[in-house]
Amino acid sequence: MITPPQYFIGREHTEDQGTNALNLLSRVNPLLYEYTKQTGEEVEINKATGTIISGQTEGGFRLPDCPQGAPNSSHKQAMAVDIYDPYNHIDDWITDDILVKFGLYREHPSATQHWCHLTARAPKSGNRSFYP
Repeated sequence: MITPPQYFIGREHTEDQGTNALNLLSRVNPLLYEYTKQTGEEVEINKATGTIISGQTEGGFRLPDCPQGAPNSSHKQAMAVDIYDPYNHIDDWITDDILVKFGLYREHPSATQHWCHLTARAPKSGNRSFYP
């Protein structure tokens, strides 16, 4: 489970970003619970973040001036999170039906080796799994 403090890691954010993060986490956390329930596997902890968020520090919320990601990145709007998935088990388990059930989208697994990018923001294509 990801908490808002884990997601924001002490970074200042707007009220809209706070609302966006709560909306995102209210979708992501149940998906991860369902993953554990169906597979019996726990989501692994990333030693770099001490959470299930991937990366060194930028797998959750990113400040507007963060050089990682696009200027209008869903991470910078608090609408995306990268889940630590070192063996791609979560990405292998997720289907479009699961994404629909939880109201989420993801970057295509071939573009996210060892993490799973989940977002509440629909891509322009409308595809549940999309290429960045």
